[in-house]
Amino acid sequence: MINLVEIGKYIAELRTSNKLSQQELAEKLYVTHQAVSKWEKGKGMPSIEIMVSLTKLFNITIDQLLRTTVVSLNDFEKLLTAYPRSYIINQLIQGKLDFKIIDVLYLLNSEEREIIISHIINHHLDVNIVDLLPYLNKLERTRIIKAIKSKKLDISKREISYMLTINEKNILFGGKNEY
Repeated sequence: MINLVEIGKYIAELRTSNKLSQQELAEKLYVTHQAVSKWEKGKGMPSIEIMVSLTKLFNITIDQLLRTTVVSLNDFEKLLTAYPRSYIINQLIQGKLDFKIIDVLYLLNSEEREIIISHIINHHLDVNIVDLLPYLNKLERTRIIKAIKSKKLDISKREISYMLTINEKNILFGGKNEY
């Protein structure tokens, strides 16, 4: 059941955390400040059109807006279970969640990890490769090593050579004993 008081509290929390007055929020949504006050007191609910505008304004989902309990943005594991995983991965990639990749990589499935690796290789994610390499499986490591070899990733081969297996060194250095 929808709890209007909880939704109202959440709207008020979103508004104040974004340093908006009721009047300023009302102007952004093309409603009166009395309407915002009514929602925040749990005496009414915004229309679906206004809810969509609220989600865009505060970068949340309708699901988040209608939830009676808000999942902490500091708990990545709970975020993955409370919201669509693809949404959370996209938020992580866009830098909208404050987590280090190496701290959450173990929570991701192989397809999600592949997406992360692709974004690293394509320079959409800034990650220290030396820190990341120990957390990768064999296939992921090979992909990163090939990206370094082809100069898609700008990192000195010697900087990581001490971390590599003999087979990985052969991939990186082309079978030459330059390491």
